[in-house]
Amino acid sequence: MDGRGNTNHDQVSSDAVLRKIGRNVVLFQQIEGLLKFLVANHKVDGSTSTLEERRQHRVEKAHKQTMGQLIEQFSDGILSDAGEPSPEPEDVTEVWMSFTFTTSGDSAFYETQRADMKRMVDERNDLIHHFLPRWEPESSERMVEAATYLDEQRARVLPIFEHLRTVCMSMRDARQSTAEFFASEEIQHQFELLLLQHSPLVLMLQEVAAQKSRGDGWAYIADAGRVAWLQETDAVTHMKERHGYATLKKLAAASGLFDLFDEPLAHGGFRTLYRARSSPALNPVDENP
Repeated sequence: MDGRGNTNHDQVSSDAVLRKIGRNVVLFQQIEGLLKFLVANHKVDGSTSTLEERRQHRVEKAHKQTMGQLIEQFSDGILSDAGEPSPEPEDVTEVWMSFTFTTSGDSAFYETQRADMKRMVDERNDLIHHFLPRWEPESSERMVEAATYLDEQRARVLPIFEHLRTVCMSMRDARQSTAEFFASEEIQHQFELLLLQHSPLVLMLQEVAAQKSRGDGWAYIADAGRVAWLQETDAVTHMKERHGYATLKKLAAASGLFDLFDEPLAHGGFRTLYRARSSPALNPVDENP
């Protein structure tokens, strides 16, 4: 009976150690998953047509990387003193958007984070590659030592997991806040205004105002209209459809980049003059389309 009792005790001890091994392995896998999420999503950029494709490419790339590669990218791209914003491509023809998430801290914080990541990798490698000599299920004493080692390892690594989870939650909240910000009516208006101000017709209006102004600085919007029909025929044809304004005068007023003036004529009626503003209006009052 004593023999059976010892055997059962040994079996319980070895089973407990196996459970602790699995628990720690899962913890390391969770950390790896958090790192993949951070590396894949801390930076999103692209044009309106390529944004999702570029994001998916980053996700697929992150899922193929080793723990060492993930930690290197986490350190170089997310920690506060690492990484510079990527420049917008010079040949971009669409609106280019970019979101980048980093953590903030002083040099001591940065070095502590790097040290934690290195320690976590060392702990993982020790468990995966060097645990076997600790595995002696026939020895209750060795099983107790192995269980103690696994508990202490979890205690050392768990704070790293908790920190990365907090960073992930912060990044998620930041992205959600950014999305809500850009979805607001005011930002939508400013975004549409920005597109309008960089449209071919508005750029043409600026060019005509600079090249064909009178001595007093005013230019005739009729002159701009003639140039527009010659140089931007398609843009004029689809002006109402694309921008919501039926005339070049209303388009110029809506852009917030120009002053407009209806100059009376001697025989009655008026002609519209315009000139570029030195300080564009941020919230121009739209005329009725």
